[in-house]
Amino acid sequence: MEETLERLGVDYVDLLYIHQPAGNWLAGYRQLEKAYKEGKAKSIGISNFEGKYIDELQHKWEIVPQFIQVEAHPYFTQKELRKTLDKYGIKLMSWYPLGHGDKSLMEEPVFAALGKKYGKTPAQIILRWHTQMGFVVIPGSKNVAHIKDNLDILDFTLTDDEMNEIAKLDKNKRYYHRTDEQLNSFAAWRPEFERA
Repeated sequence: MEETLERLGVDYVDLLYIHQPAGNWLAGYRQLEKAYKEGKAKSIGISNFEGKYIDELQHKWEIVPQFIQVEAHPYFTQKELRKTLDKYGIKLMSWYPLGHGDKSLMEEPVFAALGKKYGKTPAQIILRWHTQMGFVVIPGSKNVAHIKDNLDILDFTLTDDEMNEIAKLDKNKRYYHRTDEQLNSFAAWRPEFERA
């Protein structure tokens, strides 16, 4: 934490994540809690801690993480995970919020129809859906026009019926499938996590 603060030239960070449940991730989470207690991180989060990892962590944390960053989009709404998050007040931050650019998602008729109604692109409709779901959404783009469009989603509100129509798209379809091999390679890349 000290090295990070020094490198950034700040006294604290607003949000500090542990990126993967790799290696001795519980020791890593304890370091997040320590940074939070010391005021060096104003909030803490976990990323990719789904299934057995969130189940295990919720029995071991001293401080509940304020955020979890996971894949979420209209094809994969994280319905089961959200039950745990709601129980503890943990906010979901979506990655792959536009379904990793999946053309079939972007061309769903409901998004075209809503885009026409509101004068928005399908991507803007999807991003608005995220905000109304209560998700934190930070879409990535290097295209200046796309970045501007991504911000232009606060001047309309989807109705409950429209949100329900979008909910019907949930196919429990993921784009990212992490394996145990990948988790082991993450730990090997940062061996101090194994020793912590």
